[in-house]
Amino acid sequence: MKKIFIKSLLILAAAAASVGCIEETFPTGSTQTQAQVSKSPTAIASMLASLPSAMTSTNAGGYYKGYGWHADFGMPAMHVIFDMMLEDLAVLGDPNYNHFDPFMSCEAMDSRYIYCAYFWDCYYMWIKICNDVISLIPEEGSSAESLDMLAQAHAYRAAFYLDLARLYEPKENDYIDVTNILGLTVPIITENTKESEATHNPRAPRETMYEFILSDLGKAVKYMDPAKSNYDRITIHAVNGLLARTYLEMGAAGDEGAYELAASYARKVIDESGRTPLTKEQWEDPVNGFNNGATNSSWVWGLKTSSENLNNICTYISHMSCEAQWGYSTLLKLGASKSFYEKIDDKDFRKHSWLDPRREEYYAYQYAGTADEIKDFLNGNDEKGLTAAVDYEAIKFRPMQGNATNNTVGNAAEHNMMRIEEMYFIEIEAVAKQGNLTEAARLLNEFMKYRIADQSYNCSNYTVDEDTFIDEMLLQKRTEFWGEGVLLFDYKRLDRGITRGYEGTNHALIHAINCTGRSPQWNIVITRAEFQSNTAITDDLNNPDPSQFVPLWVPES
Repeated sequence: MKKIFIKSLLILAAAAASVGCIEETFPTGSTQTQAQVSKSPTAIASMLASLPSAMTSTNAGGYYKGYGWHADFGMPAMHVIFDMMLEDLAVLGDPNYNHFDPFMSCEAMDSRYIYCAYFWDCYYMWIKICNDVISLIPEEGSSAESLDMLAQAHAYRAAFYLDLARLYEPKENDYIDVTNILGLTVPIITENTKESEATHNPRAPRETMYEFILSDLGKAVKYMDPAKSNYDRITIHAVNGLLARTYLEMGAAGDEGAYELAASYARKVIDESGRTPLTKEQWEDPVNGFNNGATNSSWVWGLKTSSENLNNICTYISHMSCEAQWGYSTLLKLGASKSFYEKIDDKDFRKHSWLDPRREEYYAYQYAGTADEIKDFLNGNDEKGLTAAVDYEAIKFRPMQGNATNNTVGNAAEHNMMRIEEMYFIEIEAVAKQGNLTEAARLLNEFMKYRIADQSYNCSNYTVDEDTFIDEMLLQKRTEFWGEGVLLFDYKRLDRGITRGYEGTNHALIHAINCTGRSPQWNIVITRAEFQSNTAITDDLNNPDPSQFVPLWVPES
């Protein structure tokens, strides 16, 4: 069944055009001209406001309608994909209902299939919107209102290119030789790129790409209105957070002084944003947990969604909220890998994100929905097609308003793009990488006071060497950000492996991949569609197909 599904999602060569990569001409006649739009802050604001919708809607990439792929819901889908390629997220139910399965199985990851093309098509589509906004706002002579919109467009574009650089830049691994393409990222498309340039636009070297990202973020800092601090837009605090992310990557690549800057910008967000880590009550809230930035103190940047742009099953909540009764989550039962879960301290309230095998006596969970809906979730309901909850199943992401049965209400969850907690971890890693493990341990201990009530956590035993400390820091970050799409970049940057196959594993055996160090899958393959419109990208300059390079673990008989 799965093989048939995968083969049906080959990219159609006739439809292979690079999305949003060239400068376009505004139509004339009854439609506004470019000059008219450039004089209308309202029109430009509407273009900018379309970005969150473009990033979070069902059919964001055209793959839902074009291919029937029920995993096409934009940036939230990206974040699911990122975690599907790691070890801590397990399919505890029927894997045949997993529309993200190729990412877990590392199959169909070459240039012919839609799975890797999805990154390319979505990100460049969103970049096109940024380029259109930037092209309409001159840096000289524009109002403060227009310049603030210009700043947001530059910040969005920087965020997109940072993700693309981290996804596509090949990193060395034990499975596939990438020596000839080391340091290559993706083509840079700006508001000034002409069609003739786009048709021969090579992969930008890492140094060029990060210089470009920093330039965009510099313009965002220069022109952004610092008084605007609402979480549902990119604020100056989110820009500083993006700078922290960027410098952390540059530090790992050996750029002098980058780790110091990463720590500095992360601390700047912590000290100046007014945001604080989620409390136990906010984390476990069955109505607003991880679905509503206005109800917590943590979100630096989030995306609002609209029920009008979402269908019932092609949404983040449908896949990730196990309490929602209408979607794939009731069949997939996504949860925590057993080995990961067992490493979490029982006194850490974050452990309540998953159902403990001892749950009858371990913890009084707060569930979403009415009393009857909670009973259906826990015990199943044959008439509704609901099976009983299982050990390690996730309840971290709640349906909007805690509504477990109405998909129109429950699906419209806001989506987090940056929490203040990430800044604590960036600072900790950057300080550790500068060689100061004592200070890094102090910072980690301070953060963990937010997570373990009796403040008994002490990581001093993990400071014997850098690798030991980083592993402990990463365990706490894994616990913090499970399912949020943050950790892929950490694993790739820090050269950590994944282990899904072990005695007693709760991963499906078709997903039981064990990888020493980086997975070759994390070097995303450029879609064949790009080859047909950009002659500067060829098979030789593409990332190699990683499909099935990492063998499955086979249990002893």
